[in-house]
Parts: sequence; structure tokens; C-alpha cells
Amino acid sequence: MVESDRETLNALIEALRRRPFLCGAHGAIAADLRRAAEQDDEAISKLTQTCLRDPGEPVLLEMLRRPAPRSLEEARQLVAGLRATNPAPTKAGMTVDDRMPWPFAFGPSHIRNWYTPSPGDWRDEVFYFLLVDRFSDAHEDPAKLIGNDLTTATGRECIARLSEGHDWSGWEESGHERYQGGTLRGVLSKLDYLKGLGVTTIWLSPVLQQCVTSESYHGYGIQNFLDVDPHFGTRADLCLLVAEAHNRSMRVILDVIFNHTGMVFTYVHPDGKREDTPPYTSGSYDEATFKPLGEDGQPLDPQQGGGFRRFDYIYPLELRSSASFVRAGTGNLGEGKVFDTVAEHKRTDFLSLRKLNLYNKETLDTIIESYKWLIALSDVDGLRIDTFKHTTPEQATTFTSALKEFTERIRKHAFFLVAECAGGDEWQINYSTVVGRWLDAVLDIGEQRCNEERLAKGIVDPMPYFSGYNNLTNNTLNPIGCLRNFGYRHLNVVNDHDHVCGPKLRFAANACNNHQYTVAAALQLFTLGIPCLYYGCEQNLASGVAGGDSQPGNADWLLREAMFGPSHAIKRGLGGVGANTEDPSRIDDGVVGFGPHHTSGFHAFNTDSPVYERIAALSLVRASFKALRRGRQYPRVHFGTDSLGSPGDLFCWTRVLGEEEVLIVCNPHGMNTQTGRFNLDADVAKKQNYCVAWYTGCAKQAADYEGTSVTEELLKNAPTYKALTPVPVSRKGDREFWVEVTLLPSEVCKHFENDSCRLQVLVISSARAIYFAKKKHYFLQHADRTQLCSYGAFKKWFENSTDAVALDLFRSFVSASPWAAFVEKPREKAKR
Repeated sequence: MVESDRETLNALIEALRRRPFLCGAHGAIAADLRRAAEQDDEAISKLTQTCLRDPGEPVLLEMLRRPAPRSLEEARQLVAGLRATNPAPTKAGMTVDDRMPWPFAFGPSHIRNWYTPSPGDWRDEVFYFLLVDRFSDAHEDPAKLIGNDLTTATGRECIARLSEGHDWSGWEESGHERYQGGTLRGVLSKLDYLKGLGVTTIWLSPVLQQCVTSESYHGYGIQNFLDVDPHFGTRADLCLLVAEAHNRSMRVILDVIFNHTGMVFTYVHPDGKREDTPPYTSGSYDEATFKPLGEDGQPLDPQQGGGFRRFDYIYPLELRSSASFVRAGTGNLGEGKVFDTVAEHKRTDFLSLRKLNLYNKETLDTIIESYKWLIALSDVDGLRIDTFKHTTPEQATTFTSALKEFTERIRKHAFFLVAECAGGDEWQINYSTVVGRWLDAVLDIGEQRCNEERLAKGIVDPMPYFSGYNNLTNNTLNPIGCLRNFGYRHLNVVNDHDHVCGPKLRFAANACNNHQYTVAAALQLFTLGIPCLYYGCEQNLASGVAGGDSQPGNADWLLREAMFGPSHAIKRGLGGVGANTEDPSRIDDGVVGFGPHHTSGFHAFNTDSPVYERIAALSLVRASFKALRRGRQYPRVHFGTDSLGSPGDLFCWTRVLGEEEVLIVCNPHGMNTQTGRFNLDADVAKKQNYCVAWYTGCAKQAADYEGTSVTEELLKNAPTYKALTPVPVSRKGDREFWVEVTLLPSEVCKHFENDSCRLQVLVISSARAIYFAKKKHYFLQHADRTQLCSYGAFKKWFENSTDAVALDLFRSFVSASPWAAFVEKPREKAKR
């Protein structure tokens, strides 16, 4: 065992010991640890002490010490042998539901003693999708942080200096064809960065082992369904990442593929001609043309017995048969009707990726069983399923229902399954309807994604986006307000790694200012659905368009810049694998890295970026108001009209849950300050007052609005929206109520009806900061940002504050609060 793996195992054991979701008593594993002869005495001592003082996972740890099994049968035998010496734990007073169900035959559920339960409601989550290879390598140099982006002239000048001497075509080619070096340990190192952004669920690109000759850095060309790709790390790295995320009350979703594999075989005709992408046939190519490939990308020698090197052919061994593949060649991925079970798009290879024969029950069962092992090993919380429309409804239902039933048995009662259904909104509707309760949601990557992006940039009026919710229910007469349950059914996406609909450019490409994504984030976080951010949106990654893009809008790799800023790419083939992810021999010094903003050697993890700060605040507001997560949705017309607004105008909608209403107003215009009036619900407005929940304006000077019409004079006279202050409501008679809002370019304001929100103002300081509590969560609201404040942090502030006015206000609010215990404590500083 190499030193890096030993360190990972030590960290994993410590993470498992601290896990907050779990409880129970496990047997000590000191004897098992001492069998690990490859580990030094110090590591064994730490492992033993850790597991003796707290529950352990002996079977899991022993499996991680050994090479990945080559077959499902080998995996079952390994677990059975380990369970013979490490029986399942018992505990007095356990309920039946608390105990693991142990069937007669050992299977994947026996890997762990305990599994992390699912969240109560996935609508409360904020997703963040990242490509492991393009996110972080855990070695970002603070001195190499890019503090600008390509959305302003100042930023472009700065980045131009950083990228001097870089050839655009070389940078672009690196991003297209090479691994860049991002790892699972890199993601682990950024958990606090993500949590600070407001992320609660991390969606990882596929991490299973890829065909080593294919350079499939994206992860969608799987060669081994039972192991993690060494470019990304090890199985222990994956388990540690999930455990540490759980310790931060975060969830992890894995991207998986059950439609196809990597290019694990080729077609060789009787005349010896090799074709990797032969033309499509409605039948299957003759079995004699089927030639498995070895780790060198060449057909295997039949005398080799099918190959047993790590990257030869395919694993698990149960898939090593020509019957496991359709073998129909490369056809049209969009040809055929959605429910035609033998349509071309359901049988074709996915270009060079090989279509699995899911019509064969043994093949489908093997893939299902492989993913059960992955779930059990890693303790992940859900799966994003790739290329869902290329499977038949029966295959899709069999796959999802089997995984749902398995995860029910391991106490993950709301295991999340979300599918990618390319082809537009209609395909999403059809598959989510047919698969039904076995599929939790679909990715909103069709026309609705494009409408959302255009609305946020002020290119179109709000009607196409808000009417899209009606269309997605397949009932255009259904009013928006009745769609609360639709929030379960889709992940709200603005950017992703493919853009199957619309130009292949990130939102920040050609943005009008450095925070225009704020409006897009507000739409994601505050409209129906589960929000899903795409890595780099918070740093205004813009597909490098200012560098002279040779294929603007037509290259998916331009959606995949490496945030961590590698100086160089990774070598091709086996040379890029190395001993481990820290092996410097993997680096190809002759190929420039595909860093952010057409740079290399500079990273973009800037927690002070305008978009990062605004998304963090928006996420916190979303967490504070249940109506923003689960409420009904009503678009609001401009007062005195029946219009939601013209392109670029202010637009507004509300979320209503019971008697709680939250109203959101956005200015999508990237250049101009705008004023608008919006209708309120008359029944609510009669009874309640409206207060400011949050305002995103962070700028202190006009220079912060570079490239817009904002001047120092305008900024000085612009309305100031202070948190929890009343909002003037105008009325005309008993049925017409409205509010008037003025917003700076690309900003967002949220009002809430306060009597039902149970917010308690605690402190108003002279620094325009407000502390308030809601359901035992404490928040600090500045004029420019919002942050979570723990009880301890608030108490520390109170004990060290010199703001006598704030302290007096504080005391006036806490007479009947939990703070009274320390309010009366004599404090010298307060007397000043």
C-alpha cells in the first residue's frame, strides 16, 4: 500500500468515527488491522485506537486495502469471508428498521454496518455539478488566484497579461483532448468553499475507471464498473470524500451510465479492416467482427484468454461476452420515436462508446448489481443517470426500481435518482411520466434552460420561462399557482457541461457586468424545482471567449475550463496514470494547462468574487424561508397592466406556502437602473405588512458597476433596502395593492410577509448590521452580505462589542429570549 493510500485510509476512519448521522455499536477491529502487514506500526496504532473508542467499519476498510474485485462473484465471496470474522453489530433496544437486513446470500449491503439516511425533502437542497478532472487538484497556490474575470474591461486587461504567450489553439486543444489533473482529493479540499457558497449537495461527474486510451476525462467511457479511475484517485478517496461531506451535513450524488461503456471493443471485418465507428445496422454485426481491446488500444491476442490486465477489455468479468453488447454500429442519436423500443437512437453505439445490450436480462442485471456495490461501498446519496432516453421505458423502469428497492433496504428511504433526457422538454415529460415514482426528477436541459438564461440576461420577456412550467405539466391550462409538487420533478439548470440545447457557451460569455449571473441564480434558487449550479458560475467562467475562440458556441469542451488552473496537462494513456494522483511523472510539460479564462497556472477559487458573495447570500435566504423551497409560484404582472414585462424590464414572482408569501423582484438589465410597480395578493396585503428579506446590492462605489450606466450620483441616490425594514405598500380601494421597487443593474430584491415568518430581530448596530434568529439559526445581515452566525459567534460578538447603541437595542429585544442568561452579565466595554 502506497503512502497516499495509507493516509487516505487513516482520514477515512477518522471521518467515519465523527459521522453525525449515524449511531450504534460495532466490534473492535484491532486484530484485523494487524493483518495489514503493508502498513507501518504508527498507522496501525492510529487505526486501532480510533476504532476501539468508536464504531468502525471493518469490512469496508479491509475491502479498500485490497485491489478492486474483478467480478461480482469475487466481490460476494470477499464480503462473505470478511463477514465470517466480522459479524453484523447488534445493539439493545434497536428497532427492526434500525438494523441492517441480512439476507441468506451475502451482497453489497453487507459492506457497511451503517448507511447515511436520505434527507427529508430534496427540494431543500442546493446542487453543485462539477467535473472532477476540471475542478481542483488540492494544490492551488493562494498567490496564483485570479481576482478578475472576462466580464469587464479591467478584468480582460488583467487576464490578458496573465495569458501572454499562450497560444489559443494549444489551450483549446488541451481542454478538448487531455486530462488536466483534478482529483477526488481536490474536491475534498474544497468542501468548505462549497459550503460557504450555500451548496448542500455535490454532483460528481462519473468517477469509475475509464478506457485508458480514450482520454475520456469527463468520465462517460467506463471500462471497469467496480473501480475508481486512477486519474481521479482511489475507492478510499471516494469514500473519504463522501464521509467528510456527510460530516458537514452535505450530500453527494454520483453520475452513472448504464446505457453504454467506453470503447472496450472494435469491429474488425474478415478482410482485416478495423472500424471503430461502422455505419448503423438494424441488426447486429457478425460476432466474428467483435474484437475486445487491450490497454494499448489494440485487439487482444486470443491466446491471452480475454485479458486480465487492469485496463484490458471490460470489468466485471460477467460482461465479457459479445452478447453483452448490441453491436449495431454508429447511427443517429435522435432517430426514432420516444417509445419505439427498437428505434435507432435506442440501439446505436454512442459514437465510439459501446451500447450495452440491455435487452439481455443478464447484462441489465449485471449493471444493476455493479451499481449496488458502488452505492454500498461509497454511501452516496443518489445517482444522476446519463443518456436515459437511449434506453427503453422498460429498461429504465427496471434499473431505477431495482436501485430504489435496494436503497430502501439500507435505510436510504429517499435515495435520489435524476435522469438526463436529452431532446427537449417533451422527452423529459415522457420519461418522468412513464418511469413514475422510481425516478425523482429530470434535468431541465431543454428549451426551459435556454429560456431561463435568456430571461436572466434580459434578452426575452418573462412569459416563455414562466409559461414553461405549465407546458412541463403537459397541461397548458393549469395555472402556475397549482404547481407546488412540480418542484420535486426537475433540477433547475442554467449551465452544464454539454448544453444539448442552445449555444455551447457559459452564461458569463458576453455578460454585461461582473454580477449578471445573480439574476440567473435567483431564478434557480427561488422558482419551482431543485437548483443546480454548475462549477465556475460563481467565478464567471466564460468559456474563454475573450481569447479568440475558434469555435464560438460549438465546442462543448469550452464549457469545461479547469478552475484550479493547471500549468500543464496530464500525459496520454498509461503515462498519465502514474503511481498515484500525486506522481509528478504524470505531467506533460509540453502541453499547456486548460486553466480558467484562457490562462494556465492560475486558479479561480475567489470567495470575494461578486457572484460568489451574491449566490452565498441568496442560498442563505432560500434556506431561511420554506416558501422559497416548497411554496406555490405566481408570476406577478406590472401594476395597471396584464403584462409580466418586456425584455430587459424588471420582473417579479411570488412563492406562497400557507399564509407565508415571499415576493422576488429582479432587474435583468445588465446596464441600467430600473423602477417598477408590482401587484400584491390583495387578501394577504390587507392583513400583513411586507418587509425586506434581502437585497443583493453589494457595490459601494460606481467603479464596482464598470460598464453600466451607474454613476456615483445615481449610486448615492439609489434606494437603500435594509433587511427586516417595512416596505411601503400602496393601495387603491380594497382589491388593488402594489409595491414600487428600484433596482441597480442585475440585482435582486426579496420581500416577505413578516407576521407568519416568526423572525425575531435581535440587534441593529450602527454599522447597519442586523442579527436575527429563525428557528434557532442565527444570521448576521450586513448591507453587503449575509452570513450564518452560530450562537457561540454571536455570544462572542456580544461580549466584545463596543457599540453601546446596538447593545441597548439588543437588550430591548431579548427579555423573553434564550439570550437572557448572559445579557445581564456585567460588561465593562458595554458601559463605554
